[in-house]
Formats: sequence, structure tokens, C-alpha cells
Amino acid sequence: MLSVERYPGGESRTILIVDDDPDTCSMLEMIFRVRGYTTRIVNTGQEAVQSVERREPDAVVLDIMMPEMDGWETYRQLRAFSDIPVLFLTAVSSGEEAARALKMGVHDYVRKPFHSEELLARLELLIANHSYPSVPERREATRLQRPSVSLVIPTLNEAENLPLVLPFLPMEWIDEVILVDGCSTDDTVEVAQQLVPSIKIVLESRPGKGAALRAGYRDATCDIIIVMDADGSNDPREIPRFVMALSEGSDFVKGSRFAHGGGTTDMPRVRQLGNKFFVFLVNLFFNVQFTDLCYGYHAFWRYCLDSLDLEDVDGFEIDTAIYVRTLLQRLRLTETPSFEGYRFRGEGKLRTFPDGMRVLVTILREIVRNLRSPQRGTYLGFRGKPPVELPLLDTPKVKTGARR
Repeated sequence: MLSVERYPGGESRTILIVDDDPDTCSMLEMIFRVRGYTTRIVNTGQEAVQSVERREPDAVVLDIMMPEMDGWETYRQLRAFSDIPVLFLTAVSSGEEAARALKMGVHDYVRKPFHSEELLARLELLIANHSYPSVPERREATRLQRPSVSLVIPTLNEAENLPLVLPFLPMEWIDEVILVDGCSTDDTVEVAQQLVPSIKIVLESRPGKGAALRAGYRDATCDIIIVMDADGSNDPREIPRFVMALSEGSDFVKGSRFAHGGGTTDMPRVRQLGNKFFVFLVNLFFNVQFTDLCYGYHAFWRYCLDSLDLEDVDGFEIDTAIYVRTLLQRLRLTETPSFEGYRFRGEGKLRTFPDGMRVLVTILREIVRNLRSPQRGTYLGFRGKPPVELPLLDTPKVKTGARR
């Protein structure tokens, strides 16, 4: 990894992010600030030109596809008065577009979806090779300290899939990787240790995904706990998205394949119908607007475990149970878009009808628990609706009149 030159006094370089997508801007901001950069964000080409004119940054990450003034025109106007490094970031996959960018003099070109380490390495190389004028006086930048993150991965005979998943973990966002193995008969543990030498292995003899997740929760030591499958259906490159959502105020974040920006290639029609029915029941009885339910990619702050009792849940229904019980505890639960890919190798452990019945029983049980709960309808300030009548505060009356 290249060491990035700093200004006198230890201040980091400033990166200008130009993109009309708020989610992409937030993700890039977190990636750069965790590495120690200062960031500025604008959403249009006009704002980018004005921002550079006011105070020139040290590098620009520029999206090509933007309304009104696109990245090509923005770059042309920037080049009229500045030679700062510019890295194009775009979802366009055409080789002709890349050739056009390099022919225009763009310093580098990265396609979406990108790997954060590759993006950082390319950007740091541009900065290291560029000659900057000396800036004698700048205020010292404050480095953002992100929360620590534990990643829990339940496995059962996933030796063939781990080499296709673990190398893509964004380790700059993860402090602890915990593999909970349910008595695999292949080389799952050995392969995991070869790929990630620092991985923590937890052996769980009791069968079921619920038992495995509880074991992983108990051994996690960081501020945030993230759960991800090992078969390739969950994209590890989405982990920053979950951390960002938690950092913005959520207590619990669950992935959704049917939120805007999500998707799936590994869900048969019958499972889609069952999932829609379960989502309908939960939305109806718990007054929420979920778009997905039976999806296990989730993240939460560790303190949530203090109020969630999961000891009675052992199977695949643990995902549904933990989401509904989070609602019952009035924790802030939000969804973030996630794409479920196909399982790389091997056969899945999910049994459509038996596990579907377990999910249904779990939902019905939690509905009854909610109806009987003495806390139902309790006023919780920003976390809940107030009762019909709120007591008025007794405030002293202020006497008005001329001073004698």
C-alpha cells in the first residue's frame, strides 16, 4: 500500500466526490474518510466546477453519467483551469468509453461495481505521482473513527465456496471474522484458515442456523455485528452499505432483495409467493412497510442483543424471529437494498415447505405475543407514536408590564 503524502501539520488530502447518486456518495465518503482523507461532495457538474474554482481539491472522483452536464463536459471545463488528478467512476462497461476517457487525458478509469481496495490504490497512485504546490497553512483535519465490526459467517460444508467469497471481504471495514461451523465433513475450517489466517473458528454441535448464529453472536466482540452467508448468495462488497446505515442512526439493518436497488437470481416462484405472504402478515400486524422478510443478510449494533431473546429459535426462521422481535422492542429497524446471487457450488440447506411452515408459525407466535404485550402502544418519544392524549406541562405564567 502506498503511503499518501500529507501536508505540513499532518492534514490529509482532500477528495472531491462528484456523483448524482446519494448512496454512492455516502459509500465513497466513508471509504475515503476511513482511510484518512478529507472529502467534499457535489451532485452536479456545475457544482464541481464551482467547488474546484473556490478551493482546489487534491483529486476528483467523477461520475460520467449525470443529468444536464455529464462527466465528459465537467472534465473538459475543469481542464481549462486546473490539472488536478481526475478519476472517472462509471457503470458504463463499454471499452470505447474507457478509450475515449484515456484519449481525453483522464488520469484513470474505474467501473462500477468497484472494489474499494482497488479504487483506493489507483487514487493513491495518482496523488503520489502528482506535483502539488506547497500549502503552508491548513487546518488540521479530523480523522473519522468508524465503529469496530464483527462479521459472523455460518457454514456447513462450504469448502468449495469459501475461496470464491472470502477474498472479496472488504477487510478495511472488518475487525473480526468469525466462522461458525456446524460440524462440516469437508475442509471448510482448514480452507477458511488458509484464506484468512486471523479468522476465529467457532464449532457448534447443535444443528440449525439459529444455533449457529447465537454461537456467533456470543463470540463477537465488536460494536457492530454483521451476518453473511458463505455460499455466494450474499455479496461481501455490500458490507460498507450496512455499516453506513447503522452509522446514520439505525439500531438494526436488514438487507432487502425487493427494495429499490436490490434483486435476486436465486429465488424460485413458489418462494417469492411465500415471502410476499409473510411480508404482508408482518406489515399488517406490526404497522411497518417491509419489502422483504426471509433474507438473512443483516447487521446490528451489539447492544441490541441485550433486549433480544433468541434462545428458542434454532432453524432458518431465526431471521424472521430476530426482525419481528426487533420491532417488538421498538428498536429502529431499516432496510437496505441487497442483491442475492446464485449459490456458487453445492446444494442449499433451505427446505421450501418445512422451513416455510416454521417461518409462518414464528410470525403467528410473535403476533400473539405482540397483542398480549403490556408495552403495546407505549409512548417512546422519537421511537414510537404518542398516545391520544398527552399530559400538558405546567409552565409558570410570565407577568408582563412596565417595570417600576
